[in-house]
Parts: sequence; structure tokens; C-alpha cells
Amino acid sequence: MAQAVSSLKVTPADSTVGNPSATDAEPSFLGIKLKWLSLMALTVQTSGQVLLIRWAGAQRLPKRYLSSTAVFFTEVVKVFASLLLLRLESHSFADMRRQMSEHFLDNKAEVLKAAVPSLVYTVQNNLMFYSLLKLSAPVQQVLYQMKILTTAGIGVCMLGKPLTRTKWASLYMLCIGVALIQWPKNIDFDAQPKLAWDSTALLPFFLALTSGDQAKGFLAVLLACVTSGFAGVYIQRMLQQTTASIWIRNVQFGMFGSIMGLLVAVAQDGEMIKRDGLLQGYSERVVAVIAMNAFGGLLCAMMLKYAGATLGCFSTALSIILTCILSATFLQDFVPDDMFLFGTTLSVAATLMFGLGIPDIITTSRQVHMTSDTLAQVGKSNV
Repeated sequence: MAQAVSSLKVTPADSTVGNPSATDAEPSFLGIKLKWLSLMALTVQTSGQVLLIRWAGAQRLPKRYLSSTAVFFTEVVKVFASLLLLRLESHSFADMRRQMSEHFLDNKAEVLKAAVPSLVYTVQNNLMFYSLLKLSAPVQQVLYQMKILTTAGIGVCMLGKPLTRTKWASLYMLCIGVALIQWPKNIDFDAQPKLAWDSTALLPFFLALTSGDQAKGFLAVLLACVTSGFAGVYIQRMLQQTTASIWIRNVQFGMFGSIMGLLVAVAQDGEMIKRDGLLQGYSERVVAVIAMNAFGGLLCAMMLKYAGATLGCFSTALSIILTCILSATFLQDFVPDDMFLFGTTLSVAATLMFGLGIPDIITTSRQVHMTSDTLAQVGKSNV
């Protein structure tokens, strides 16, 4: 990856020897620091991914494109992009071949382990496409923040990672925010029964909560969050037990993902593919969706490398706001209400709180307040 950055005329950190500010120099491209470029790119990609899927689904063509084939082609593009980045990271083609041989042929057991997250991610991507058919882009994106909850829970179980009180509090806040967003909007609560023990009278209310496109979309997002959390923790565990670079792993994931994606496409839409082909209903919009999804993971890696997980939290918050604005302005398929705004505010705050913790100004003021109270009590006791 270092060579890939240098090929973009990155400003090296030691290029200004003798300059007092040389130690503060950061990698940049065209005078812009890479951490800000990666922040902007990931924010745009996160919002663009859900908006493009909605936009592609809204086009009026004789035949609708198959989301299962889009998932397959996304994995294929990931393989070629990862191979290109692996070549840029390697010193030569010989070095690239040596790494490929070492991590593909000499250690087949490790390669097979990559099949597990590839299968899970294939299911997750299909669930994401389905959820965006049932939910608006802003609602889907905010609900998808539940992956923080599922990832944290699975991380505690699989990796034994403890959570601080601040992180637990942020997870509870996230649950409340998601509940507010998912709460049904078209129910006349005054018309609902007042007696909780009348189960037959409560049946219409229960059906309103659990039926319809909103409930189906919520269930799809919930399952996508569970699969995302499991795959993320599984990959983290794999990376801790291997010397392979992230691009080698991405090639392995992409290869298995392509196989899994093709099998799912044939099983799910085999008759339609046999009749009209893999590319039925494809247009420039669908190609944009595939490209945006394929490069999303690469942007995440770039974000972690040059900006860190802290700025990644801000990217998530900014992308939610950007998605709401663009969806309401351009797609015009979303009108926020008070419940959504309050739930989104809680969800964004929970995301920032989970990643960044409680702001220092709050903890500092609390410590100062406790210190002043202690001094006051000591003063009273000495009187």
C-alpha cells in the first residue's frame, strides 16, 4: 500500500529535513491530507451506496435487474481491485507471485477459512438490497447502525473483549434510537384497547407492528447487522492469526464471495438468468451501484490506515446526515418526522459515544465539580 500511495505523489514525512514542521508532515495528495480525502471519500461512498441502490431500483426498464447478480459482479470487481493493490504493494511481479503461492497453495487450510465470512457477506449483501426495496435510504442507513450492537455482542462472545460502561450506555441509547425510528406511524393509539389482558383485542395492534414493508425491511436490516457483526469479528480473529496482508485476504474473500454469489444467484433467480442472462435490466445506474459497493471496503481500509477509527465515527455520522438531505431533495421518497429526527439524533450520538467515548469537557467539568464539593466539605469540617 505504501507504493500505491507514493505513486500518487504523496508528500513523505521526511521530505523537509531541517524544517521544524517536518515531523508534523502527513501524507497528502495534491496538497490535501490523505486523512481528509479518505474521510470525504468514505462519507460520500456510504451515502452514495444506499442512494444509488434506491436510484437504480426506481428506473423504468422492460426488465428489472437482479440484485443477486449485482452481488456476484461486486465480488468479481473486488478481486481485480485487490489484485491491483497487491501488485502496487509488492516490490515486483515475482514478489506478488511468491505471496500468492505462499498464502494460497502452501496453506490451504487458511484459505478455506476465508470461505466462512465470504458466505456470510454474500447473504448480508443480498439482505441489504432487499431492505432498500422496503425502506427509504435514510431509515435503512440509520437502522443499519445496529451493526455496532451486534458486532459488540459477538465480539464479547468470540474474542472475550470487555465493554466499558460508556460503551454499554451507548448501545442502550442506540437501541432506543432505533426503536423510535421503527415505531409505526399510522396507528391510531386512541382506538387501541386499554386493557392489556384482552389479547384478542390487541391482535390488530400487534399485526400493525409486525407486518408491512417497514417490518420486512427492518427484519432484513436486523439480519444484515447480525451477519455483518459475525463476519467482522471472524475476520478480525483471522487477521490476528495470520501474516497475510489485507489485500491477500481481500483476494481470498473476493474469490470465495464470487463463487458464493454465483451459487446464490443461480439458486434464487436461476430461471430468469437462464431465460434473459446475467445482465438483464443492467444500465449505467446498476454499474455505478456495483462499482460503489466494490470499492467501499477498499475505502474503509484506506480510512483506517490514514485517518483512524476516530474519524471513521464522524464519517458515519456525516453520511447519515448527507443521506437524509439527498434522499429528501433528489429522490423525494422521504419526509422526516419528529420521531425520525429524535431517533436519528440518538443513534448518531450513540455511534459517536461508542467510538469516541464521553467528551473530555464533560468529564473534566464533572471532576472539577466533584473536587469543589470535596473542598467545601473539608472546609465545613474544619470550621
